[in-house]
Amino acid sequence: MNEEGELRVAVDARCLNTDHVRGMGKYLRELVSRADALERVNWRFFGDRPDQPFHLPDVRRSLATRFDCKGYRFHSWEQIGLPWCVRRAARGGVLHAAQTSLPWWQPVPTIVTLHDTIPWKWAHPEPFERWYWNRLLPAALARCAVVITISEASRRDILGLWPNLESKLRVVRHGIEDMYLGLAPGPRPTAVSGLIGNRRYLLFVGGTSPHKRFDWALQVFERLAAPDLQLLALGFTAPEVGPVRSRLPASIADRIKFLPYVADREMPYVYQHALATLYPTRYEGFGFPALESQAVGTPILFSPVGSLAELAGPLAEVVPADDLQAWTATLDQIVASRVGELPAASQAKAWAQQFSWTRSAQQHLDIYRSARDHASDQ
Repeated sequence: MNEEGELRVAVDARCLNTDHVRGMGKYLRELVSRADALERVNWRFFGDRPDQPFHLPDVRRSLATRFDCKGYRFHSWEQIGLPWCVRRAARGGVLHAAQTSLPWWQPVPTIVTLHDTIPWKWAHPEPFERWYWNRLLPAALARCAVVITISEASRRDILGLWPNLESKLRVVRHGIEDMYLGLAPGPRPTAVSGLIGNRRYLLFVGGTSPHKRFDWALQVFERLAAPDLQLLALGFTAPEVGPVRSRLPASIADRIKFLPYVADREMPYVYQHALATLYPTRYEGFGFPALESQAVGTPILFSPVGSLAELAGPLAEVVPADDLQAWTATLDQIVASRVGELPAASQAKAWAQQFSWTRSAQQHLDIYRSARDHASDQ
């Protein structure tokens, strides 16, 4: 039974019910951990993969449920199974749909985090998928209590599609994990040294999604005047590596190394030991790598697209998206001059401190409580 005034929050936690936690999962894990430290919350987590682990945060009061639901093609887990379970589990509380989509049937006040509008930029060839993304989900957004987004750029994109959401749209910026802040020099991670020993390397973070532009990173790397460099590519799953490797340019194929999985605790040092990070993405709702790389003192190259213009800190090299010469020249200069810690590293580390998960968590708690209380007044 709920204690008087206790906040009950059900969470669509599919991004934590997976083999490896990625961007949305990191957001949810940090948010829940920090929120629970601020206030005692009764959490209910729901996942859709009984065959996969649940990477749940350590909180004081929670219950996790994993279940599958027939009709995967028709999003039945999200549209039927989840709200059916939430109907009782979060009575008197709220549902947080943490990963861009949400159910149309909302038996409790529903908050959705709309990270970006990328799914609405894709072509959906199947008629049902077009209807789902272009009709059902916009209708669900119109019904929900609050839409959270993570940057001013995403806010503009959302209102460009759905101006009717302006009154319920809130910008709550992400934070950065503590392990990236105030990072002391550490050893090269075993995941890196096992691949390339002590050789110098650049880092690409992104994977195979077309907007991440791995092909562009390869073009830049191929033109660099440093034949000893390695390029470490992150974000590729093990099954993706083989097909991608088969398409590498012959001139650089032996210098491209893939890291399908890196333990979270090692990632700050993967960034730290890189000469620079390449992040040629065309669009980001937030862009964790832009923040993480600078926080540990490593320069990062990206273009002022989406939210990345908001993350141009002291170690950001902002270059035009389609100017290959500018990318190559900027990176050549970094590689040629990079010896030890850069003069701007201390400023970049201080700049990163403004991105606070605790502040973000408090804003989420305020939104949960306001949505709950508003519904109870109706």
